[in-house]
Amino acid sequence: MNLIKFNSGFPSRKGHGMMDDFFTRSISEFMGSDFVMNIPSVNVKETSDYYLLELAAPGLEKDDFNIQVVDEVIKISAEKQVEENSNDEKFNRREFNYASFSRSFPLPEAVNTESIVAGYENGILKITLGKKEEAKPIPPKRIDIS
Repeated sequence: MNLIKFNSGFPSRKGHGMMDDFFTRSISEFMGSDFVMNIPSVNVKETSDYYLLELAAPGLEKDDFNIQVVDEVIKISAEKQVEENSNDEKFNRREFNYASFSRSFPLPEAVNTESIVAGYENGILKITLGKKEEAKPIPPKRIDIS
């Protein structure tokens, strides 16, 4: 015997309906994914000479970003406002789309804040945080015996 779940679209018990669905589902399901701004994911890589932050932020331009170092914390933010107009014979439609985010990361003591560089290409913001010379590993030195 197979059990089949049937949902008629009508509330099956008192108190369950559209408003309950509104509070139990995410806002993006009702309003669309453009309504909710996602926080970009970040990869952090460490080498012997630098740290690399890679932030996935497609659809933005390099002028949309603001990167600051304040009190040993790097603050990355972006803001974009897009205005679209569509004129047709029977109606005029105007849509506003506004997106922003902000991320902050405490900097390790090893970071040289004067050597921070950033670039944006193919939807990825890359921030290179150079290390101070004293924080870099010292290569082994061979001592010859005389």
